[in-house]
Amino acid sequence: MVRIATVFGATGTSGSSVVHALLKDGIFKPRAVTRNANSESARKQAALGCEIAEAELADKEAVKRAVTGAECVFLVTIPFTAVSEVIQGTNVVDASKEAGVQFVVLSTLPHMSNLSHGKYSGSHWDDKAIIQKHLMASGLAHAGVGTGHFLENLSEKMAFGPLAGRYPLEKTDDGLVLHSFAKPEATYVQSWISRDMGPSVAALMANYASHLDEINGKTFVVATELSSQKDFAEHLSKGLGQPVQFDYVGSTGLEAVDNMFAFCVEFETYPGIEVPDRRLEKFGVKMGTVEEFARSVLLPRFA
Repeated sequence: MVRIATVFGATGTSGSSVVHALLKDGIFKPRAVTRNANSESARKQAALGCEIAEAELADKEAVKRAVTGAECVFLVTIPFTAVSEVIQGTNVVDASKEAGVQFVVLSTLPHMSNLSHGKYSGSHWDDKAIIQKHLMASGLAHAGVGTGHFLENLSEKMAFGPLAGRYPLEKTDDGLVLHSFAKPEATYVQSWISRDMGPSVAALMANYASHLDEINGKTFVVATELSSQKDFAEHLSKGLGQPVQFDYVGSTGLEAVDNMFAFCVEFETYPGIEVPDRRLEKFGVKMGTVEEFARSVLLPRFA
């Protein structure tokens, strides 16, 4: 009997990493959920051997069809859309419960408001934590996978703030410069999502039944390091083989995003969890490093 793992957000950075990891280890057949089954990315995944399901997270009936017959589900919700993340996540959790899904892995973040005792709030963090609480109350076996700053963002132009339209890491007349909204002394979790999310989720799915006490209800952190921005720039420098100057930009101009950066200055993102997460290493997951990311992903842009 084919074991199916439904993957939401299958064409995004997190979801596509999960799809490829599941295809590689061969334990589960991925069912890739997309809003458009005829998109080029969906057709490519079908050619690799995925089932393709079409669903909007706001449409619970479509979501239920996507999870029916699946043993496991990977859920990542999308922030800053017309449909709140809480609705997106609640629909998937409830549909999974009704359909008899055995195990759910949720891409999550801490509840910023609670951890800061109300000082900071950010719906794109808090909503994911609310979904995780609902998942816990559902009685479904589950695990959370927490993330930090996506290293992949260094290859994307900034969408907001005073440097919108420019790359966070760019070559100038003075050499390479890392533009950051984070203060240099603040520590941040760094995650290489495209490389490490998939193997982490696949490992949890492969081991949940035999190691339920170690996995169920736990949050695992998919991250390569916890470092100050100054140290982060130094690690990039080693991978790139040339100095990287740090440039503190200041405010993004968006309160929710500024709150996130301010929160990370004063509070631990994942209190009590070691980064890299040794619990994932026990299940055979070895995270990439910032130096490796710089060398393999960023360096070709500056060659």
